[in-house]
Amino acid sequence: MALPKGLEPVHIKRAVDYVERETVVLVDLYFEQANVFSAIVGIFGVKALHHVSPYKKHKHPDVAQQRFPDLSLGGMLNPPPELALESKGSSRPWAIQSHYDHPGWYVVWR
Repeated sequence: MALPKGLEPVHIKRAVDYVERETVVLVDLYFEQANVFSAIVGIFGVKALHHVSPYKKHKHPDVAQQRFPDLSLGGMLNPPPELALESKGSSRPWAIQSHYDHPGWYVVWR
């Protein structure tokens, strides 16, 4: 499996464990408002990857909240696409709508 530079399978495993553990109490929210749940799962994904991998949350809040990327290797401010990650929660088996129109890495939490 190809992964971005510096991201190892163990980081993904730890991040998945964190997201599953932290969001299990929010599953009822999915049945009330699925789009809110997916946004929250994406946020937990950012937190998890920030803590367990060399990819760090973007330091500029407007970029981190509204534009690509959510994270970058070492937290660099203007990373090239190959060193940038976007974290998205989704229950859909097809393409993610927002921020999905440019090169870079996407972690989709399903």
